[in-house]
Amino acid sequence: MFARLLMVASIMFGLGTPCWAKAIPELTAEQWREDVDALVAGLEKNHRDPWNFVSRAEVLRLADEAKRTAKAENQVMLIALHRIAAAIGDGHTFIAVSNIYARYPIEVRFIEGDFLVTRSTSANAARLGDRLVAIDGVAVDKAVEKLMALVPRNENRWHERHVVAGLLTQAEPLHAMGIVRRMAGATFTLEAPDDRRVHLRLEPYAPSAQPAFVTIGRDGQPTVDAGARGLKLSMLGDVAYLDFASYHALKEDSPGVWAAIDKAQARALVIDFRKNGGGSLPAGRQNIVYPAWKRSQLNRGGCLFVLTGPMTFSAAMTNVTDMRRETEATVVGLPAGAKPNGYQENGWFTLPNSGLRVSAAQRRYRFGAVGETAVMPDLQVEQTIEDWRNGRDTALNAALSKAQGCERLNGAAG
Repeated sequence: MFARLLMVASIMFGLGTPCWAKAIPELTAEQWREDVDALVAGLEKNHRDPWNFVSRAEVLRLADEAKRTAKAENQVMLIALHRIAAAIGDGHTFIAVSNIYARYPIEVRFIEGDFLVTRSTSANAARLGDRLVAIDGVAVDKAVEKLMALVPRNENRWHERHVVAGLLTQAEPLHAMGIVRRMAGATFTLEAPDDRRVHLRLEPYAPSAQPAFVTIGRDGQPTVDAGARGLKLSMLGDVAYLDFASYHALKEDSPGVWAAIDKAQARALVIDFRKNGGGSLPAGRQNIVYPAWKRSQLNRGGCLFVLTGPMTFSAAMTNVTDMRRETEATVVGLPAGAKPNGYQENGWFTLPNSGLRVSAAQRRYRFGAVGETAVMPDLQVEQTIEDWRNGRDTALNAALSKAQGCERLNGAAG
């Protein structure tokens, strides 16, 4: 089936479709076959345990299939390589495509069983909160089924939903899997809150472009969304809300943030890991976990909360387990996207002809009980569609509600 899709895609890519994969040189079919072999050899050499989830025979079968259908089209072969890497199963083994795939100017997120438009360019702001129904006439459930061939399947179902949500608005995967007819444009069928169907024709933007996106703000209206990065503190009354979106500049920013929390005499603390896809495990311990641990006012049941979700991955997931083990934090939200017992740490190698960078997981970690597939919250709270459309953060509000019972300690520091 996948071989037939690749053959169809290779024909369609030649029909006036723009070539977005500019970072990849134009290769012959034989050069692509060499890269397929190099990918398999590199995974076998660099991965901690490449056949822990998938058999070597299955990966070789996928490689042979890719080589039989090899064409001198970058997009076709890129998807074939993507599929082989995804078959290994863990989220740290992948082809680096973030600067290669073109994207349509909306983003969706899995909320309460549906894929909801949660970010868009300003031109499509009216579609924020709409439910994705179909793409070029292909029902979203069917599209997801096809795209799952490109999703690592040995993390957990929350990670799978997060990854496939990203693929639903990426041009090359949608085209190669037979979901969109032409990569240069696709019709997204959306359903508004009043059940009205909207057929939105979208063109993808180049990987090098960085269009401005909007999302729903706290007032329920579209607001510019620059994307979360680093560490950001907000005081919600006397509750400190620490948005730990990434490890960027963590060592530099952390001292000032904790000093501000102390100066504000915060009564309770919420640390939000939901947008954090990982970084330096030791840095998280040094600059987040231990500072929270040593503040007696905050490090108490009912006073310290950690928010998690499907995007919480890699070192961020591990630092959540640190918070659970070392502090009295209550974990609120949805399960983290990474398995607590699994493969992490990126080991990079480069394919000889395309120059594509490949990551292979190099370490095996055990941060949970045997058989545990996700870091489960103490209080499982899913964002509701109604709350999202009205700018309300369901999980944060649940934590703030619990924090109302947190009392001050006489003479407590922090």
